[in-house]
Amino acid sequence: MNRQFQNRLVGTIVLVALGVIFLPDLLDGKKSTVVEEFTEIPLRPNNHYPSQNIPDEEFEVLEVASVDLGDDQESSTTNSTPEQPKSKPANSSQPKASNEDKVQVAKADSSKSATIAKPQVNTPKVTPEKTPVNKVNAGYTIQLGGFNNAQNVEALVAKLRLSGYTAYTLPDVPVDGKLTRVFVGPEISESKLAARKEAITKLTGLKGKIVAYDPLDK
Repeated sequence: MNRQFQNRLVGTIVLVALGVIFLPDLLDGKKSTVVEEFTEIPLRPNNHYPSQNIPDEEFEVLEVASVDLGDDQESSTTNSTPEQPKSKPANSSQPKASNEDKVQVAKADSSKSATIAKPQVNTPKVTPEKTPVNKVNAGYTIQLGGFNNAQNVEALVAKLRLSGYTAYTLPDVPVDGKLTRVFVGPEISESKLAARKEAITKLTGLKGKIVAYDPLDK
């Protein structure tokens, strides 16, 4: 047992040593080398031209004229201020005829506009067409019957008028619950009414009778 333990211990030590040696290289990978380039700066060049020794007597001293700044500033300020133009007096003697002319023109325009009258357009009144009723003072008419229902009366009259017959009621406005008589006519000739009676009976299903027409009957 001790021999096997020693072999294992030696193996582990060898593995640890190999890991310590090779692991940093594996983790770091390829190392990048940085090369710094240095440029050589040349030294201070020597003066090839010898300095010339110039004697002090050859130098000339020039005198600078003094300038008074105060006077120049005053002159510049006086020159810079612009001259204000003189206002011309208003001509008080100018006549006021122009304003009066304008007022007169405005009055003339207003009077012209007032005199111009708008044309009146007379729109004709549209009156509803009524079915013509032959005014007969004396004659004959066909009495179809009397009805208490106003709707039935209106429907019967409309049916007769659409077929070309002259129909009327007494009273003129039918009222529910009140007897309303329906007539076809009137005609002066009794024979004309007798010829129409059969066709009216087929149209309405009512057997009317020919009676004397009384214009005063209401």
